[in-house]
Amino acid sequence: MTSDVATGTRILLKARPTELQLADRLSDPVPDGLEVYLDRLDLLGEGWLDRIRGLVEQLRAPADFAWLVEAPIRTLAGAYFDLTANDDDHRETLRRVIDVGAAIGARAANVHVVAPMVDADALMSEDRARKLDATFPLLEFYVNSCSQAGLIPQVENIPPVGRMRENAFVFSPIGTTPDDLLALAHAHPPLRFTVDLSHAALALNWQTVELEAVAEKLRPIALYCRQWATSASLSEWLAAVAHLTTTVHVSNASGLLGEGLNYDAGDEDLDAALRPLLGKVPYFVTETLEANPDHAVGMREVQTRLIALRCGGEGECR
Repeated sequence: MTSDVATGTRILLKARPTELQLADRLSDPVPDGLEVYLDRLDLLGEGWLDRIRGLVEQLRAPADFAWLVEAPIRTLAGAYFDLTANDDDHRETLRRVIDVGAAIGARAANVHVVAPMVDADALMSEDRARKLDATFPLLEFYVNSCSQAGLIPQVENIPPVGRMRENAFVFSPIGTTPDDLLALAHAHPPLRFTVDLSHAALALNWQTVELEAVAEKLRPIALYCRQWATSASLSEWLAAVAHLTTTVHVSNASGLLGEGLNYDAGDEDLDAALRPLLGKVPYFVTETLEANPDHAVGMREVQTRLIALRCGGEGECR
């Protein structure tokens, strides 16, 4: 991590470990690295690890290329990933993610801070502190496993309404605020953060939305978010956790559900939010939602904007 900070923030693209996506992301302009999102299907089947390793090796990426790995939204058995579920399924899912990271020389792994539920009304009866405590056993396993594999263990914030890449409506009593991340890092000092700008921006929008503007079945989400409002802006949200942040997922957001948008397509001034983090956070990862995941159109636009931000408008640089 130190060497990356010393040489400046690195700009990565996002991809699943498929031949089409990896080839697309390694085309010009070649990024500084890739964050590999590991869908559960990528971790199943005979020879799954050798397949991923082989795909990465045949890319012939530059020697200083930065690799990160991210855990799936669903476990190997098909359940939504739940950081409070310290069972064999969740442990094996994390073990395989970490095995991929070690096999491809990744620098960090990433999991979401989430305890998924589908009943919004039940949120108000959840004990937030107890739910955070319930993550400790699986987090301890994750942190220790990452350390043994030479990976930085990261956890990521989530939006108040998780669409789960499936247009679902999933809620969680934890994971939407800076305080949640900080509480977990206090209990597990090796932990570092992946901050998703889009998710943080949506949390801020849910905290301030007029209840009359929200569908009745989703109003408990707004009420719940208001209880934990500790940041007035995206810049404040980032400032609270910047000292422990190793990765930032970069996309914009709009309204209450519009996540993963292009750089200028949402409510936030991303230049203003990101500029204080340059040279301090090792990795910016482009994470727009693509119409066709095999072609990183939005992510390439974000890559261009981030390069310009890193250069400060000075001549030609990368």
